[in-house]
Amino acid sequence: MNRKKMIFPNGLECYYLSSKEETEFIFSEIFTEQQYLSNSIVINEGDCIFDVGANIGLFSLFVNRLQKNVKIYAFEPIEPIFEVLQENVHLHSLHNIFLFNYGLSSENNSEKLFTFYPNMAGNSTTKPLEKLEQQDAMNAVLSKEQVEDFFQSTQVKGELRTLSSVINELDIKSIDLLKIDVEGEEYEVLKGIEEKDWGKIKQIFAEVHDREGRLEQTQTLLTTHGFDITIEKNNLLPPTFNNLNLYAVRS
Repeated sequence: MNRKKMIFPNGLECYYLSSKEETEFIFSEIFTEQQYLSNSIVINEGDCIFDVGANIGLFSLFVNRLQKNVKIYAFEPIEPIFEVLQENVHLHSLHNIFLFNYGLSSENNSEKLFTFYPNMAGNSTTKPLEKLEQQDAMNAVLSKEQVEDFFQSTQVKGELRTLSSVINELDIKSIDLLKIDVEGEEYEVLKGIEEKDWGKIKQIFAEVHDREGRLEQTQTLLTTHGFDITIEKNNLLPPTFNNLNLYAVRS
């Protein structure tokens, strides 16, 4: 895959894989709007951050700019995207970001088929049918040719593990922020946490796709494990999108 480089308004250099428009959108979410730091979510010196669905690494780069003395564990299962993630970490000579070429889910040591969108890499997913709604919404604001270009896709395999298996293998004592952006698999990531590990997790940010009762399931699971929850609409997306930002902080 051909990666390109851009310089954002704040001077950050970054390699990217998909369209310039999508990359600028993700930058706006993370750096300009700082949507992941809201509703009592905080990042402090010395924190341990899990970046699940790291994509090309913009959230990890944001955290590293915010606090230097943090450990970041970044997970990305799709090989072409993971390669760009690696390049961005090397570009900035970051030694506190640890990269893993697999995703997190409810089953350990499994493999899944991903629909990879080269021109919209951040939307690559195991649930391509759910992208049809998004495609309809984009048809209302973009030309047919643009939408077709964004939704060109190919199938790739990716490895999946459970969060608890990673906690055990890496001997993680606490996760100060668990960030999840996995295009419809967010509930499955949480199901991969064993009871003994829930108390290690202090804060969660998740993009939740509100389909088939997924939001209610996620809220119930988190409330049961002692989290206070706030739900917000992503104000950068059209109202027809069902993507919601979920913020969970221990009571």
